[in-house]
Amino acid sequence: MKYFNDQALRFLQQLACNNNKEWFNNHKDLYKKEVEAPFKAFVADLIDGLQPYVPDLHVAAKDCIFRIYKDVRFSKDKTPYKVHVSAMISAGGRKNKTIPGAYVQLSAQDVRLYSGTFVLTPRQCEQIRQAIYQNPDEFNDLVTDKDFVSTFSEVRGEKYKRVPALYDALAANQPLLLNKTFYYFKKYQPALMLNPALLDTLLADYLKAVPLNNFLRTALAEK
Repeated sequence: MKYFNDQALRFLQQLACNNNKEWFNNHKDLYKKEVEAPFKAFVADLIDGLQPYVPDLHVAAKDCIFRIYKDVRFSKDKTPYKVHVSAMISAGGRKNKTIPGAYVQLSAQDVRLYSGTFVLTPRQCEQIRQAIYQNPDEFNDLVTDKDFVSTFSEVRGEKYKRVPALYDALAANQPLLLNKTFYYFKKYQPALMLNPALLDTLLADYLKAVPLNNFLRTALAEK
């Protein structure tokens, strides 16, 4: 199914060059018809497609989609709009950035698919660290799996400078023990946004993250 047409991509291109309220208000009808509405339909179908792989996914598209309006109160960049549309598909929708789900972002620069954990408390980070420590071979197999690596390349995330001494020996060989978060992503050409294969492409690639997502989800469920 094709969700977007050339006008959607052109709107996002022009917004990047005209990021002001006057221009946006003059093109708001175009945004709502060609970007907002089809994106909502796309996210609804993506939720349906992810149901078998994301437990407790009982959310609607409106629960997952982020506003295009920026919060500029604490930002040096005072442009009022994001130049992309995005959604977090997880059990808690856009409010849950901890339990692995899928984050999608569409812009004139690229299409992106993210997964993993984006926000962890120190306790949650320790839960994942314990799971890696107790199952080092399983974790290594997951992050070096050829399908995972060919799709997402590597696990990313900000790192602690040091971890408890218990983990020192293993951390020398598995530096992901130092991570504060564990996420991974893939970029696509912006033309994918106009391709009828958009949904199927993202779903097929998301499947490559499912085994690692399950490992992280199990670790976070430990009491």
